[in-house]
Amino acid sequence: MSAEIDLRKFEQTSGNLKWLPMVAAAFLRQLPQWRVDFAAALATRNLTYQGDLLHKIKGSCYAVAAYPTIEVIRQAEAAHALGKPLRPSRLLRHLESVEAELHAIVASAPAK
Repeated sequence: MSAEIDLRKFEQTSGNLKWLPMVAAAFLRQLPQWRVDFAAALATRNLTYQGDLLHKIKGSCYAVAAYPTIEVIRQAEAAHALGKPLRPSRLLRHLESVEAELHAIVASAPAK
């Protein structure tokens, strides 16, 4: 099912897939603000804030086991460290995929 979210790795790191909807919901609450903040950091060419956001988003991607997105962020961080301009389109595409998958996971979670 999952292209971005590695369910097996999530289960290995968390101990149980039952936690994924809760972790996913927290990730999804933060995602809109990260998008706004990242767009602002790009527009103002605030390199420090760009780097901080990349690091924060990467950590949250680990929490939801979004490993393909983590790799894209690693590449962006490496380019950033070399002073190369960020091209956010690839990262944003991955985040859109993560978002769609997490919404599906949250929607399919049993009601409490």
